[in-house]
Amino acid sequence: MNWREWQERQEVAELGNRFLSYVDWGSGPPVVLLHGMPTWSYLWSGIAQGLAVSNRVLAPDLLGYGFSDKRDRFDRSIARQAEAVEAWLDRLGVVDATVVGHDVGGGVALQLAVRFPRRVARLCLMDSVCYDAWPKGLMAQLGTPGMARRLTPERLTRFLTPALKRKGFATPQTAELLEGLLAPYATEVGMVSLSRDAVSLNTNHTLELASKLSHLAVPTLVLWGEKDGLLPAKFGERLAWDIPGARWMKVPRAGHFVMWDAPHAVAMELFGFLEGASPVSHVTRRSVAEEVWGSAAPV
Repeated sequence: MNWREWQERQEVAELGNRFLSYVDWGSGPPVVLLHGMPTWSYLWSGIAQGLAVSNRVLAPDLLGYGFSDKRDRFDRSIARQAEAVEAWLDRLGVVDATVVGHDVGGGVALQLAVRFPRRVARLCLMDSVCYDAWPKGLMAQLGTPGMARRLTPERLTRFLTPALKRKGFATPQTAELLEGLLAPYATEVGMVSLSRDAVSLNTNHTLELASKLSHLAVPTLVLWGEKDGLLPAKFGERLAWDIPGARWMKVPRAGHFVMWDAPHAVAMELFGFLEGASPVSHVTRRSVAEEVWGSAAPV
């Protein structure tokens, strides 16, 4: 699926004076997929369709990202993003969901789990910002004051494409994918918005969660690319250690964008997690096996 086809699937939800674009695909227990920076919900296009076979996949563009509201002068921090996602779930009538977060989206997922625990039935963190671990170089440059005035959309794309290709992936990816991941930022409005997104990154919003991780009571899976050069795997190991009962998996031969470097492995781990971990809400849910075989899976 190319990025235009993904965008055509998007719906829009109004959240006060802002709006959020999202994909709503499939039916079943809801799974929320949160992207990071400098991407958008298209990041999940490689595994979303498979997940949607037995789940309701909800993939939003965070505020200020993708095709969500990119107007200037509003709070884009992960704390505010968590509030927006919580309000969006309320708007959709979703009581709780499995929340999967990557990169900055992982920070948003952690904010949700700590501040709105009733919304998070299960938690999966992939190559996530945490503690004082953020992809510093690239994002710091984008967040430099006045950067938006010194760039053009073309220069931004030329700057980001090789950086993503070199630092984000451990395996070769197509030019079409890289173009798709950056497509919303290839305009003047998109470029300025991405710069504002970078300015909003605040380590205080992840550091403040560190002392609260030991109190999380939610089934948690931590997936990390073995070759992530932006957020080294040691931070994933620390998360898995600090969150009670968390399962840790290092994905071989995968970089930061683990869902693209190892889509099959990631999808299988997610399916196993969704089937095997009891949600904290303890709502009775039929498994995929039960849906296929009836009241009980074959022995």
